[in-house]
Amino acid sequence: MSGTIIIYSSKTGFSQRYAQWLAEDLDCQALPFRDRKNADLKKYDAVILAGGLYAGKMSGLGWLKRQLPALKGKRVAAVAVGCAPVENPGLPDSMAQLFGGTPEIRGFYCQGGLDYGRMGTVDRAMMAAMRSFLKKKGGQEEALEVISRSFDGSKRSFLEPVVEWARQAPNPHK
Repeated sequence: MSGTIIIYSSKTGFSQRYAQWLAEDLDCQALPFRDRKNADLKKYDAVILAGGLYAGKMSGLGWLKRQLPALKGKRVAAVAVGCAPVENPGLPDSMAQLFGGTPEIRGFYCQGGLDYGRMGTVDRAMMAAMRSFLKKKGGQEEALEVISRSFDGSKRSFLEPVVEWARQAPNPHK
């Protein structure tokens, strides 16, 4: 067995950036999700998935959960990348809902951003619907302002807990 592999699913580039930063910090390979079948995950001590967070769902997480039986005894983590700030008060509940029921996966969150120029038509339409919802709901001016334009909130420092976890002695439930 050898080290760590990172598999990333990225629509607008934020998850890819985090995966590349992790690969540099951990001296390992970052592989696009579309190429995941080319990797023999059993050869690695640790598997990390980085993926975008969309409407409470993490890209690639269903696939990772299906791999768990083959990854028994391995260290497995998932880095959800979303546009919400890391200090968002609702984030702990969202992460508990996302990763609850799968103690084999150590969940992390990193703020990415929004890039309307790289979004597909469906994602832009979903964001327009979200803006409309927030306008009707009222009292959501700050959230509405944040999602009304492209921005980059990613910081390499958000990965420090992931790097620390990855460098720890093997223990699949840590």
